Amino acid sequence: MVAFASLRALKRIATAGSATNLRSALVVCKFSTATTSLPATRAKLPSDPLDFLFKRNAIVEMGDRGSASHMRKLGITQRATPLAVPWTGDLRVRFTDFLVNEITLDGKVAHLRTIGQGEELEQAQKAEAEAPPPQPVKEEPAAEQPPLENPDIAPEDSAILAELGGEQFAKDIVLIWKNAHEPDAASKKATAESTDDREKRGKLHQQVRRIFKSTIDTSTGHDGAIVASLASKKGTKRSRNGRKKEDKPPKEYLHFNLHKDNRDTMDAINQLGRLLNVKPQFIGYAGTKDRRASTVQRCSLRHIRPKTLSAVNGRLRGVVTGDYEYRDERIHLGGLMGNQFVITIKNCQLLGDAQSKPLAERVEFLNANCQSAVQNLSKNGWINYFGHQRFGTHTIGTHEIGKFILGEKYEEAVNMLLSYNEEIANKAEAGDIPEENSYREEYRRHQACMLFVTGKDPSRAEKTMPRRFGAECSLLRHLNRAGDKSRRDFVGALIHITRGLRTMYLHAYQSHVWNHVASKRWELHGSKVVEGDLILVETPVATAPEQDQDGGDVVNPVEEDSEPRVHARPLTAEEATSGNYSIHDVVLPSPGYDMIYPSNAIGEYYTKFMSAPENGALDPQKMRRIRREFSLPGRYRKFMNKFLNDTASVEIKTYTDDMEQMHPTDLDLLKAAKDEDSEPARKKVKQSEDGDAAKPEDSANGEAETAGKVVDEVGKKIAAVVKFQLGSSAYATVTLRELMGDPPEATAEA
Repeated sequence: MVAFASLRALKRIATAGSATNLRSALVVCKFSTATTSLPATRAKLPSDPLDFLFKRNAIVEMGDRGSASHMRKLGITQRATPLAVPWTGDLRVRFTDFLVNEITLDGKVAHLRTIGQGEELEQAQKAEAEAPPPQPVKEEPAAEQPPLENPDIAPEDSAILAELGGEQFAKDIVLIWKNAHEPDAASKKATAESTDDREKRGKLHQQVRRIFKSTIDTSTGHDGAIVASLASKKGTKRSRNGRKKEDKPPKEYLHFNLHKDNRDTMDAINQLGRLLNVKPQFIGYAGTKDRRASTVQRCSLRHIRPKTLSAVNGRLRGVVTGDYEYRDERIHLGGLMGNQFVITIKNCQLLGDAQSKPLAERVEFLNANCQSAVQNLSKNGWINYFGHQRFGTHTIGTHEIGKFILGEKYEEAVNMLLSYNEEIANKAEAGDIPEENSYREEYRRHQACMLFVTGKDPSRAEKTMPRRFGAECSLLRHLNRAGDKSRRDFVGALIHITRGLRTMYLHAYQSHVWNHVASKRWELHGSKVVEGDLILVETPVATAPEQDQDGGDVVNPVEEDSEPRVHARPLTAEEATSGNYSIHDVVLPSPGYDMIYPSNAIGEYYTKFMSAPENGALDPQKMRRIRREFSLPGRYRKFMNKFLNDTASVEIKTYTDDMEQMHPTDLDLLKAAKDEDSEPARKKVKQSEDGDAAKPEDSANGEAETAGKVVDEVGKKIAAVVKFQLGSSAYATVTLRELMGDPPEATAEA
């Protein structure tokens, strides 16, 4: 499996001496995220990052992340793919080693093909700038419109207008519409009854547009009353410099591709909204994408022009927009088919004696090993585990917090969220804080938690907590709101955490149970369909989408609350042996009050596992809580998963420098295409129809070589470039585990 934090990898990258290499080494460790804190260990965290890297006790938690023992704790114990020899490698040495392109609902892979408004607009703007300035043109009224032949509206429409705006408003607005041809028509107005009901006002705006086909304009006055008047029928307006003003956008929403490098989706959306002066929630997107990656996804914005959005390009580090298109509908969360991944795994090493073979033999062996595994995965699939990212990236997993919330042990849940490292907190309190911003915020978090938990200075704790720690900030704000009187309102504090974060903890517990049950199911029956297995009944009822709060390689799976409501039923003995059902029809429920459980030993295992004290002493049949926020309906999840199509592939390469980029990003391809004409001697990189890089025309010295053309040289290493497409609820790291084999146990020594 991927070795996230072996000292061998850290020393290899970090001892090169550059700040860039050091940062890369820290990222390989999965050192820090914005959702939870540093591990609550007693290890010393030196101010010198290089010193930190080689302190064994300080990286125990990081070394365990992704190891075999950690996977077992999360219930990930079984595999469906046979391998000749397992192998390991380093994931995301560079963020460009992890490429993610969203797959839209129509099955198209989102690729950035045009930056901004494209070269055609640049040429048009250049020609316009070189042309002589136009002379001002006076506004001219349009030709007088003839009277409408049939100016009556349907009786049901009149009733709607009267209901929403009042009887007088309905009469006045129809009169304005009927007399639109009269000279003074533009000055006539119809005023609706005043109301504070925003929803009612919104409906009235919409109905006026529909009934009168946008020939009547509406606006809301300061008193909440809607005022209607005849829409302007003047001819083409021109600005003071004589240039024609832009027409109204043809459709309501502008869709665009968002390309981001090494940035979180929400961070990119927030910054984009800030520059455009719009609220982030007005920017529609189908799902969050990984931070440590280069990603492309489709987004939407209402009532914005391409040139306005294009002007943002170049103002946000690592964020580019392009491929603009007007559409009638916005993009909603969950509105994607899945994601395409191109993942480079560096420093690949075979486990056991195979690693001692010459380089050429290792490359050939690994290539054969991977091709066989990919074929098996494509044909048979793999267990649809929730990946380890689902459970957080630190010692205290998100499922542990969820367990205490569901067990109504609210104080314990709050204490877990406010856990801290005493040594780090004391150093921060003494002013011994690293200059690096990410480290500084981590130190401040531990300091703030210490100030509150010990009672030393709860008020200062709230001010000290960095804003990026959303859950901790919400807790401290609520617990401090009324001084000592509110310090023990743990339920209220948890409810004041944002809904997305709060449900993340509960869903993590459900996922923890699901993983363990899935492992037991495979252990007992493998891929055989048995009596009592559950299959879906085709009666879905759509529900509103909810934002995923996971992160990591899941790249926004469709959350339980955003999937259609479905029902399931158990198979009879005759159905199980009929051959009409395969293992890919079988589903397992995450525990919830709206679920039925398998009517076999697996159903009994839910009760056995959840009732254990270490798993919360909970009852899968009793998942309702007094507080609705903590009640879980549950969802059915496919037991097995498969690629979205049959294009999964693995390419084995050799290289020398860990900083080398093995596969171009969409932005790289666009830049290469732009440089082709100006640098004809340069090696050309072309983009195929599906947006991938075509084969280079030549192979420059020092670049990666593919299997079959390997020169056994000192310093050469092996990389695997893996490409596949997954559905929106699948985890890339789970797929990689099937491809690579079980990870080794965590070790702190090389």
